[in-house]
Amino acid sequence: MKISILTCVLLSISLAGSSQQYNSATEKPRQKTTFQTSSPWIPEIDVRSDVAIVYGVNDRKGSTFEQRVQSWRDRGYQTAFMTGIAWGQYYDYFLGQWDGKNHLGVGQVTKKGDTIFHGKNMPYVVPVQSFIDYMKTAVVKRVIDADITTIFLEEPEFWARAGYSAPFKEEWQKYYGFPWRPQDESAENTYLSSKLKYHLYYDAIKQVSGYAKEYGKSKGKNIKVYIATHSLVNYSSWQIVSPEASLASLPGIDGYIAQVWTGTSREPTFFNGEKKERVFENAFLEYGSMVSMTAPTGRKLFFLTDPIEDWPRDWADYKKNYQATFTTEILYPMIDNYEMMP
Repeated sequence: MKISILTCVLLSISLAGSSQQYNSATEKPRQKTTFQTSSPWIPEIDVRSDVAIVYGVNDRKGSTFEQRVQSWRDRGYQTAFMTGIAWGQYYDYFLGQWDGKNHLGVGQVTKKGDTIFHGKNMPYVVPVQSFIDYMKTAVVKRVIDADITTIFLEEPEFWARAGYSAPFKEEWQKYYGFPWRPQDESAENTYLSSKLKYHLYYDAIKQVSGYAKEYGKSKGKNIKVYIATHSLVNYSSWQIVSPEASLASLPGIDGYIAQVWTGTSREPTFFNGEKKERVFENAFLEYGSMVSMTAPTGRKLFFLTDPIEDWPRDWADYKKNYQATFTTEILYPMIDNYEMMP
């Protein structure tokens, strides 16, 4: 009888899991499988994972944030929270309701003067202090007050082509002590610009995660903070600056979600001079880069396992590439924490 390599891998993982029985009476609740949703509980997305990650702190039509959280708890779920750290539906901040000032000007701006948007009235931000203060007091505080103790900050991203806005120039002067220089004029300027982008998000996450830990402690809660991020392999391909490789050195960061899926892994790559999609190989490299980056730190790592992607394709395409990315995940048996769906 012929047995495939994949079957052997699945069997070994299954046997390893069966030897470590979980006792719900004596152990803390498991947090092995998660999924994220901005919706209150509905049966169509009740996938029976351990944790429902409620996305966004905004009140929705017919329900508050707290009611959305409670709808999942009422169905037996542990609840966590996720929100963007570089973008998000922070309309009260961007449009001036939070502090009486319009903050759309904090967006990341290209050489042409265009603001890079993630959606309408939702720019990718230069994380200035007012934005960090907003994240602390208007987002994180409310989440912890809703009795959530696990927070995921998503995608600290500064586009390489950005770096021309007034707020960025001000941050440059404060950081370097000399006036801003256009990054397109020299390799040195490009390095200085990227270093500042790295620093700004490192500092933003340091402040927000530190606040979460301290505020939680004041409420008698042990807060866990994770970063949901693409791999550095992908950020290199997509020309995005991220501080992710340094974040595990922060005492406020407990781990990562490795956001690897068809959308990142189908990015065409070169091999033997030929550029084309190599979804399986690229996904294997992306997951592996996250594993190797995180392993020395002892931090927890979740693998994203996404059945579709952001762009409209046919279902045959989704299935084929989901199977490719999922197969690469289970070739890393040291990781058994998953975000099942975003």
